[in-house]
Amino acid sequence: MFRRKIYIRPVQLSRFLTIATIFLLISSETVFAQKRLTKEPRPSWTEKIIPGYFVGMSNRYSDEAEARTNAINDAKRQIIESLGVIINSETKDSIIEKSGKTTSLDAFTSSSVKVISKAIISVSPEKVFVEQWQEDSGRKAQMTFQAFVLVLFSEESHRAFMKEMMDETMNISGMRLTESLDLARGGNVFLAIRQIREAQTNFTPILSLTGLSPTLVSQIKSFSEGYKALADAMQGSITIEGSGEKQPVKLGAALEQPLTVSVFWTESAKRHPIPNLPVDFSLVQGKATFTPQGQTDASGKAICEVRNIESAGKIVIQAKVRFPEEFKIAQDTHTFNLLPENRVVVKIIETNIGKPVQISYLENALMGKFTGAGFTVVENGLFQKLTPNEIETGKPEMIFETAKNTGADLVIVGTVSSGQINKVQEGFYFGRARGSLKVFNIQKQTVVGNYLVEEKNSGNSEENAGSKAITKVGDLLVQKLMTEMGL
Repeated sequence: MFRRKIYIRPVQLSRFLTIATIFLLISSETVFAQKRLTKEPRPSWTEKIIPGYFVGMSNRYSDEAEARTNAINDAKRQIIESLGVIINSETKDSIIEKSGKTTSLDAFTSSSVKVISKAIISVSPEKVFVEQWQEDSGRKAQMTFQAFVLVLFSEESHRAFMKEMMDETMNISGMRLTESLDLARGGNVFLAIRQIREAQTNFTPILSLTGLSPTLVSQIKSFSEGYKALADAMQGSITIEGSGEKQPVKLGAALEQPLTVSVFWTESAKRHPIPNLPVDFSLVQGKATFTPQGQTDASGKAICEVRNIESAGKIVIQAKVRFPEEFKIAQDTHTFNLLPENRVVVKIIETNIGKPVQISYLENALMGKFTGAGFTVVENGLFQKLTPNEIETGKPEMIFETAKNTGADLVIVGTVSSGQINKVQEGFYFGRARGSLKVFNIQKQTVVGNYLVEEKNSGNSEENAGSKAITKVGDLLVQKLMTEMGL
């Protein structure tokens, strides 16, 4: 078998040896960069778990005192974590590094920090072990120290911590509850509810503490549920009430008293007003002119001044209270239903083909409509002497003078008559009718309506055709009048 000989030149061998030497030097530095100088072995307590004790281990420092401090802080951190307290790392570090001197805007967090700090501020090691190391960095060697401490935090200390934590939480919660009730009674009920719910949520972290007895757990849950129930009851008691609907309502007149909406919450049958809530008043039905107040005052009331009732029928005004969005209040509106108490006189002169009609179709139709709309129909005896000409061309002052002793708010007078009967064939006739109405507002001394309608209709006789034409005209006049008056 043929074998090939390999020859290495002296120059190549020299380069190889140089590279290998450098590699070994680098490897030697890596392996031996850290060297433990302390001959004494670590004590068994540094690695053995002893109930009630915590072992703190430091990083390596060039200063032995700094290593000892770091080890103690490590033990304190373990103690805090063993307690089960829910706090962030930044707060935890602040407690340890500042010996319990820390600040917080949150009263509950400040309270927890105070109790934790008190529990660990006096912690001191029972045993300390310090190792000395040599760390080489290139050609430079550095001496460092690593410390181990054994710290006792007994079961008795744990129980004392839990009791103080519970007492402090209850104390802060009690003060917050008292403050919240004072706020609510002073009108700031929504801020009060927020604070009570915040206090309620701060019971939850207590349940994370280690070693709580079933009795304490039950007590904490009971307090938490009580705070929640109180906040819910406060919100559920918020009520809106309205007043002003039962006063006299007259067409063309203002209400003597404003419509008022009151907003309050109830505590043991006692009402507490809620001020500074925006209230929107809007017209839902009918016609009226009003001036609303924008929000509830110190007494929890907002008013709406109705300056003029402009339609004769039912007036509906709604008040909507704008509560803070986060609160879902069941009742946020109140509806005012205003029913005008108007008295009306109706007098219609009706003739069919030149003959007076004793029972006027139009007069009966109008009285029926107004009675159905809540009006009181007043006897029209004082208007019996009116003539068709006086109704159509007479001065309004005559009507006002006649009506002043009737107690009427409205007077409606009119005429309706048929004529111009055309015979198409035997048994088939066309009749024409013409009707007019005038509406007088007695309180304002004004004419508020003037209507004229002409129509025709057919019938099987002259009288029947005229009567049917009168009925058609009457229906159109009633429709016009009711529409104009909002009825």
